[in-house]
Amino acid sequence: MITLFRKLSDGKIVAETITADDKVPEDVIWIDLYNPSAAEEQSIEAQTGVEILTREEVWKNQVLNRFYTENDISYMTAAIITKLETPYPQTSAVTFILAENYLVTLRYIMPTSFNNFSQRMLKNYKHFYKGCEVLEGLLEEIITRVAYNSEIVVNELDKLSHDIFGADVLDTDKKNQSTAMKMVLKRLGAAADLNSQINESLHSLSRMLIFFKQVPSVSPQVSVAISTLMTDVNSLTQQVSFLSDKVTFQLDATLGVINVEQNQIVKIFTIVAVFFMPPTLISSVYGMNFQHMPELEWVIGYPLALVMLLVSSIVPFVYFRKRGWL
Repeated sequence: MITLFRKLSDGKIVAETITADDKVPEDVIWIDLYNPSAAEEQSIEAQTGVEILTREEVWKNQVLNRFYTENDISYMTAAIITKLETPYPQTSAVTFILAENYLVTLRYIMPTSFNNFSQRMLKNYKHFYKGCEVLEGLLEEIITRVAYNSEIVVNELDKLSHDIFGADVLDTDKKNQSTAMKMVLKRLGAAADLNSQINESLHSLSRMLIFFKQVPSVSPQVSVAISTLMTDVNSLTQQVSFLSDKVTFQLDATLGVINVEQNQIVKIFTIVAVFFMPPTLISSVYGMNFQHMPELEWVIGYPLALVMLLVSSIVPFVYFRKRGWL
């Protein structure tokens, strides 16, 4: 699909969708290619002189961190977060092709930032006249979206802190506590995954901003705005690093709570075993097959053995209680 954003003579910006057979007008400032067909790619290449990369080339540029300029046209690729509403968010490569007067974007995903920016650009049309201004505004919206995603991680980790370190964590029912800790581990994994995707996107955007600032067609005003975006990216990168450490800390704490629960179970089994050790010893003695055991002929032998068994169980219990081990 080809979406054009044109700057009219009265200064307003309009958006329209065209086909591969339609002509690209001269007043276009942004050509957005979403999952284009081969015919659409060939049409844009023929009319603009811009090389439209294949999907494999886009992927290679992202992997190789390749930014370059050919015939006064700059090619940049960045990793953008997508599928945020699913359990498994991902990053996907988006290519930005900057000519002197217009921008071409090549993407195979539908990130929220593109939709938000297109609406903002149509309303605040006075701020966008050339491709570099469109790209700066689009990157600003992408970085804002990354910051929003980072806030999701922050809020989730705050909730997890309450679940892990709540006052009643060790006082809840063991079965419910075990289930709760398993859910905490899953939520921690999801938060760590999203934070990892944010980190990848930020590093990609940081490299792209450095290259973008050096493009000759960038105006001084846009260059100042790019510097601000670079500062924002650096701040977000530091926050992501802090959140990564927090995830690790909470993971260790969660595993510690699980270990405490397991230690409690082992403790109970150990204490029960200790309780039965004296009675077992007494039973073993009187289970011996010796002929001369005077107690076997006593009338009170059996009741006395029962009393000894009971006392030998109670004494360790009382002793453990006084020592605070129970």
